[in-house]
Amino acid sequence: MISAERAREVAGQYYEDIYHFCYIRLGNEADAHDVVQDVFLLFQQKGDGVEEKYIRAWLFSAADKKIKEKFRDIAKREKALIFGLSRSPAQSAELVYEMEQDFLISDEEIEKKKKSILSQLNEKELELFEMVYVRHMRYEELAKMLDISENAVKARVFRLKNKIKSKVSFAFMALLLLFMKL
Repeated sequence: MISAERAREVAGQYYEDIYHFCYIRLGNEADAHDVVQDVFLLFQQKGDGVEEKYIRAWLFSAADKKIKEKFRDIAKREKALIFGLSRSPAQSAELVYEMEQDFLISDEEIEKKKKSILSQLNEKELELFEMVYVRHMRYEELAKMLDISENAVKARVFRLKNKIKSKVSFAFMALLLLFMKL
């Protein structure tokens, strides 16, 4: 572990470069500041073996890894929301809160987008949407109810997801799927 004084010195020298790199990749000031802070904390903890001429490269490499972690975390939350991997209301509420903070989506925007999306679905698609995402019916149940094979149900759900995804960002789709009130 290096001293706090040395860590401040390195941060003073490289902070702007690392921040700029993170901001360009993340496109968000708050996320960029978070990642940069993590990078310099990591440097303070593990940077004592890094030669002076390699510090800048080490910091950029660490920033790149932290940015990828950030994207993986966001993607994991979105995937859980979009594909219904989170069934518990507490988990869903927590994920939605995190996404709202990430994307700062207003209730009015969500409501407007929901209406816009639903208006583009036909009656059969709306019915399928409700069965899959509101009532959380399994493919087996849907196949019996619709008198078609499970593979046909999977294909219909896949097409429905793609139709919705083509109209909205992941954040809106996730929120739509979680809070749909038909």
